[in-house]
Amino acid sequence: MSVLPPFSLRRPETIDEALETISFDDLPLGGGTELLLAMRMRMLLPDSLVAITRIPELQSIEIDGGDLVLGGAVTHHAASSSSLVRDHVPILAEVLEQVGNPRIRASGTLAGNLVFAEPKSDVIPILLALDARVVLVSTNASRTLTIDEFILGPYFCAREEDELLTQIRIPTERVNHAAYVKYQTMERPTVGVAALDLQTAEGRRTRVVIGAVGPLPYRFDFLPSQDIVGKVIAAEVEAIPDAAGSERYKRHVTGVCIDRAIARLAEQRGR
Repeated sequence: MSVLPPFSLRRPETIDEALETISFDDLPLGGGTELLLAMRMRMLLPDSLVAITRIPELQSIEIDGGDLVLGGAVTHHAASSSSLVRDHVPILAEVLEQVGNPRIRASGTLAGNLVFAEPKSDVIPILLALDARVVLVSTNASRTLTIDEFILGPYFCAREEDELLTQIRIPTERVNHAAYVKYQTMERPTVGVAALDLQTAEGRRTRVVIGAVGPLPYRFDFLPSQDIVGKVIAAEVEAIPDAAGSERYKRHVTGVCIDRAIARLAEQRGR
């Protein structure tokens, strides 16, 4: 692998200090699992990296009202091993334990995964299924976006060059049952399916979110009276052929994963 291009490293200790530095040429650095790879490939050539791992607020995991709040520098491992995550959103801990490999889970952050908008992600589909929101802060403003508002396309998100993703907020009181099924032959998933029984303002729904198979995750909500058939849903998904398989193969695997996730929900309901 090629060496990193030259850059300077800054280590702010507060969010305000970080925001004074972040720009188009000065990029936030969390775990660096995606960013450093992009730099080695000369896809990104920042003047400096702004390490945010010394900022206490960005390392926090807490409950705020009805939300589980993860700071913008929380790693996959820190979140999956947190008692707050396991008690309030256990499906998130289950998914994060399956991300990449131990090195990636130890250093990579949920916020970094979102900012890079990696299409073959375990994190984005489950956060979309859970109706998570992200908080973006700049020197003069703050805004909150849903996951589908934030993820605009493969490797393309709504973060402005002077913004820092400081929080991921996840509602904690809506999920009755949840399952995640994925299939992969390489380090990243070929398809990942999250299935949740939710209590929404409109009543009970079963939600299916499909990730990794196409350029963006797909979300479907079903009434209790509706049948959920994997191959029918898979036919509505854009499956991109790649090294993991052909379009036909990926649609088939998607359908199988959906059926297995729905079967797990049925088992949970029967307990």
